[in-house]
Amino acid sequence: MAAEPDDGAETVAEPAEVWRGVVISEGLRDPMLINGLRVVGARISADDQPVDEHGTLDRWHLYWVDVTPAQIDLLQGGTLSEWYAHFWRGSQLLVVYNDARFELVRDDRATWTPAIEHGLQQGLRPEWLDFPTDGSTGELA
Repeated sequence: MAAEPDDGAETVAEPAEVWRGVVISEGLRDPMLINGLRVVGARISADDQPVDEHGTLDRWHLYWVDVTPAQIDLLQGGTLSEWYAHFWRGSQLLVVYNDARFELVRDDRATWTPAIEHGLQQGLRPEWLDFPTDGSTGELA
């Protein structure tokens, strides 16, 4: 059973530097990095998701996390090529690949083009580059 992430709205007690984000453990060199994060929700996909460059299909383990900028840096350093994590705070959206970082406007898809193009260049499917910030899994079943 999946834990439902909340909508990511900051509370008065949360520091302004905290970002809500989604990290897929299969996209990390060391999935144990997630153990050091504040996990606020989790979902497991169906069995038909690609997990490596060899075409292996398996489940993805998605974690909604609250992280600091330093933790985002740590996650970026541990992200595999052809994967990304994304984070949001207010109107800001941050997409982090292993080799690049894109600062976008959450509700202005016109600002997303560079991040989407980078993902396509890495071999990601267009439907995976939807960067949902509402607790959904976008096009992922």
